[in-house]
Amino acid sequence: MKTIQLYISIILTACFTGGCNDNRLDIDPLNILTIDQVLQSESAINAYMASLYNALPMEDHLFFAGGSGNRLANNTDEAISCFNDERNGIGDGTWTQWWGYNHVRNVNDLMEHLPASSVGETAKQRLLGEAYFIRGYYYFAMVKRYGGVPIIRQVQYYTGNNLDELQVPRDKEEAVYDFIASDLDSAALLLDETNARGRATKYAALTLKSRAMLYAASEAKYGTVQLDGIVGIPASSADRFWKAAYDAAKEVISSSRYSLYERTPDDKAANFQRLFLDEDNSEIILARHFAFPDKTHGYDNWVLPFGVRGPDGYSSRMNPTLECVEQFEYIDGTPGKLKIVDESGKPIYYEHPVDLFKDKDPRLLATVIVPFGEWQGAAVDVQAGLYDQGVKYEAGDYSALYNPKTHRPDNENGTVRIVGLSGFGGSEKTQTGFYTRKYLDADLPRSRATFAGSDQQWIDLRYGEVLLNYAEAASELQHADDAMWAVNEIRRRAGIRLLEGSEVKTEKVRHERLVELAFENHRWWDYRRWRLSDQLLNNSRYTALKPYYDLDAEAYRFEIGVAGRFPKTFPVRVYKERIEPGEISKNPRLIQNPNY
Repeated sequence: MKTIQLYISIILTACFTGGCNDNRLDIDPLNILTIDQVLQSESAINAYMASLYNALPMEDHLFFAGGSGNRLANNTDEAISCFNDERNGIGDGTWTQWWGYNHVRNVNDLMEHLPASSVGETAKQRLLGEAYFIRGYYYFAMVKRYGGVPIIRQVQYYTGNNLDELQVPRDKEEAVYDFIASDLDSAALLLDETNARGRATKYAALTLKSRAMLYAASEAKYGTVQLDGIVGIPASSADRFWKAAYDAAKEVISSSRYSLYERTPDDKAANFQRLFLDEDNSEIILARHFAFPDKTHGYDNWVLPFGVRGPDGYSSRMNPTLECVEQFEYIDGTPGKLKIVDESGKPIYYEHPVDLFKDKDPRLLATVIVPFGEWQGAAVDVQAGLYDQGVKYEAGDYSALYNPKTHRPDNENGTVRIVGLSGFGGSEKTQTGFYTRKYLDADLPRSRATFAGSDQQWIDLRYGEVLLNYAEAASELQHADDAMWAVNEIRRRAGIRLLEGSEVKTEKVRHERLVELAFENHRWWDYRRWRLSDQLLNNSRYTALKPYYDLDAEAYRFEIGVAGRFPKTFPVRVYKERIEPGEISKNPRLIQNPNY
């Protein structure tokens, strides 16, 4: 039996030696075992499984696109970073690389040797189901990036003279999605409805299938077939993939095992905010868990507002754009454009700046910190400057003072601050007037807002997404009533006007998805599969909301300005990412994606 290197967790090593009574997956993997040792007991196999789960390429709190603290949302119209505006790299097709064949080998190794294990048949079936789920997840991560990739079902062994047979060509993209569907179907048949915390269940497999099949259907309907089907899926296959997504989501819905989280139904904003922080709630189907200080992340460190940033001195690396904010409707269902000027174009004044957002979809205030919105009991001060006797004053210095008697900037005698919200890169201040609230933990001590001080869960699969997957597939299949029901379930929980039949078109379903799943790392992939990225990101500049205090009116007025310093562009070639040249050097049968 071949020896392999296996990374496992400290806590599960304790399980292997008899010092643990659970199967936690929230500790970083450190130790090494061989496959022979793994097969000795269920605890050791669980340790092996922990390493496979740890390798799942979730775009979670630890995920960066291209480095430099860059969040995936910053590559879309959703947000920009205070640091570099993502001016480099979107077009080179390398920002979200994941070529996971070392991990595929590990899961194949487990599947190959599991029958010889001494554990009971019930445990074997569960572990095999998890292995199918994990392998399906690995392949989905690759196919959504590259298109068709080699399908490897068994462990490959190099014997010294068999290199040619190990150099496997890419399979067609449609075949890879069918392989993923088969693996997830097998997982759903083998897995129970419940499992240990953080581990796959029957419904996790079905939820992932609904997501993957949605991607395949979109590729068939909106993409282009290239390289003889290695890239792209024939349009004739679109409906069968929509149907597969629809059926998988429907089975999860029909189980009644999950529900939209409603801890505080009378406070819709607080309820939506707590959804992402309250562990083991009714909406979570699969989450990655963290536990301070053993396994942590630095989400708060990167995302907190400037004025409350942590001791590492970082913040503001994901600033929601005004375009994103205005996608959130008003509770009466009217479009979300902010009321900044009246019908004649004159500014509207607000004594309290947060009143600008009155009657907006409650999910907005749970997702975004607006200017002067509350954080940890204090207002987050976001100002672009001030007006005095009709003259506008702006400053890039966060601490600049202004003297209202002399009508001049005056740091020695001034009594009014002029806060420049744009710091021209690297300032750690918002470039848009907004900060991200979703997933931020208001109870986290500021001393822990560091590179490795946060431990919020990452919800990878949740019931809200299932409803949206179901709605999109139903809409594409012309099942309008099903689509309306699912979208209205989301809107009912949100606290906004429900839709009526004629309103529920695919565009409206997509809009609901963008709002509900904002900053959950879906938008980058959704725009790609809908083939909208090159249209929305075509030398595009997004906008900021600029609040000014008017000394004469003793109230705030707002203006719109260009956010950041650089435009965003998404070349058509990036709909499929570049395969690393080193992989092609190792396997010349791999064909590079077009235009790289």
